[in-house]
Amino acid sequence: MDDTLLDDFERPLRALCTDDTLRTVEAGAPTDALWQAIDALGYTDALVAEAQGGAGLSLRELFALVFAAGKAGLGLPFGETAVARALLAAAGHGERRGAGPIAIAPGVPGDAGSIVCRDVPGGALAQQVLVSWQGEWLLLPRDRATATPGAWRPQASATLQWHTPDLAVARFDAGAADAVALCNALHAAGMAGAMARVLELVTDYARDRKQFGRPIAQFQAVQQELSVLGEQAHSATLAARLGCSAAGVQPDPLLAATAKLRACEAARSVCAIAHAVFGAIGITEEHVLGLYTRRLHEWRAVPGTETQCARLLGEALLAQPDGLFDFVRLRLAAPALA
Repeated sequence: MDDTLLDDFERPLRALCTDDTLRTVEAGAPTDALWQAIDALGYTDALVAEAQGGAGLSLRELFALVFAAGKAGLGLPFGETAVARALLAAAGHGERRGAGPIAIAPGVPGDAGSIVCRDVPGGALAQQVLVSWQGEWLLLPRDRATATPGAWRPQASATLQWHTPDLAVARFDAGAADAVALCNALHAAGMAGAMARVLELVTDYARDRKQFGRPIAQFQAVQQELSVLGEQAHSATLAARLGCSAAGVQPDPLLAATAKLRACEAARSVCAIAHAVFGAIGITEEHVLGLYTRRLHEWRAVPGTETQCARLLGEALLAQPDGLFDFVRLRLAAPALA
């Protein structure tokens, strides 16, 4: 199922997300036409129940699609939109799903009763934001928020603040849903896809770039760096699959934290090695590599951060009376397929 979904989605997505398109999105160009073309592919309703017009897939099956979006460099919150539409439809708010992209973020209290969502990836490009707030989900219009540009992608991401929860166009009980766990799982899958693309870019460049009359990929020092890059990228993919291994929509918080932590650790090495191999050309505005490495660094900084994920796992381990081995065996294993 994953291979079929990945192939059917990746090919048209690659045609839509050309290098020039990615640059214009990062520069703040309108994204309505791009989103409409992506939405028309039909995958944004993948998690919505079949009875409500969707495909009824699980988060486990969505992994392939989010991975493909990350690999294509899509700056719009595709995975978040798919999850948000499923949550809205399940709560009876299917008519509120809208045609635009929806970001997902945990809300924290701001001044004078306001709601703040910090460092929302794609927050400046989203039409709405599904915010977890005091046991509820609030669907808030992005254009009613005060936006502070993000550090890594100032035209695409933002910290958003609404002065009151009453601006929500829909609100419903969050139940057992965890916004941070959802973001961890989705961001880890996107990061894995982005690192897979970086691996392709670096490998192709090392084969083509010649020094002293032969490709630099033939030098042992470069081969060592490429092997480390490949190990890190593939380990992030395996971890992201674990984080998205839920049979429903909501991931296991510990598995999602494990996936995000491994992806963040891998991203540090992947970005450093990629720019070392490319040299100065990799940091130029014209080269596509920077679009991916900036996104990876941004994902590392957004909730949940490496520190937050490590703290969650550490506290869970300390609460496990049977020690590390049983904690990993019993709590960090993917659930069995039905």
